[in-house]
Amino acid sequence: MPEKIIAGCEPIIYSGNEIGCLLIHGFTSCPFEMRLLAKNLQKKEYTVRVPLISGHGVSPYILKKTKWYDWFESAKKELFLLRKQCKKIFVIGLSMGGTLALHLAAHYEVDGVAVLAPGLYLKNKFARLSDIIYPILKFSEKNSTPDIKANVKTISYNKIPVKSISELLKLFRHVKNDLPDIYAPALIIYSKFDHVVDSKSSIIIYKKISSREKRILELNQSYHILTLDVEKEKVFREIEIFIKQLS
Repeated sequence: MPEKIIAGCEPIIYSGNEIGCLLIHGFTSCPFEMRLLAKNLQKKEYTVRVPLISGHGVSPYILKKTKWYDWFESAKKELFLLRKQCKKIFVIGLSMGGTLALHLAAHYEVDGVAVLAPGLYLKNKFARLSDIIYPILKFSEKNSTPDIKANVKTISYNKIPVKSISELLKLFRHVKNDLPDIYAPALIIYSKFDHVVDSKSSIIIYKKISSREKRILELNQSYHILTLDVEKEKVFREIEIFIKQLS
């Protein structure tokens, strides 16, 4: 019998016009962290889909059984569904979701890609040893350092399968090689106080993608989950402008 989705982690779907927005959440998280952005885009009458990525929103034991390409397949499936409904498609991802969004943009036609705190490198040095450690240590407790500066809560796993950290790094390595194949207009937003993803990830992405239209924006007050943090309204406004200019 399939495991039950954690309350609040359900996929989000808003029907709207012929401009489609695919929102992709981060590692160990769920659509909850994208809900305010989704609502904001709904107000502009866009069609919005926020899928629950494979292995997420259920239990860490389910995540442990998935590979990075299972996560990618979840996002790709939603992209194809949006294509049936919309003439223009924008892919917007947070953290791991940003990395998946870049992978989509490298292999499939999209009208724009916006990435928020996208991952290529993690701050946690322990993560680099995950390939060696996971046969011995199955789970790691989540870092006590907060991912959000604002006094708000999100929904995510409280422990992480070490094997899944290894899969995340495989995704990062794969997408590093994808970057020159990205030609879609791009918006990159990151915070210099991110405790999770090394900010050099965003700078490398900006330098290596082949997009003629690209913009990078550094935030100075937020931590990692930019869609819920103190500068979220600025993030939403930048995404609105990005989509409007290309629509």
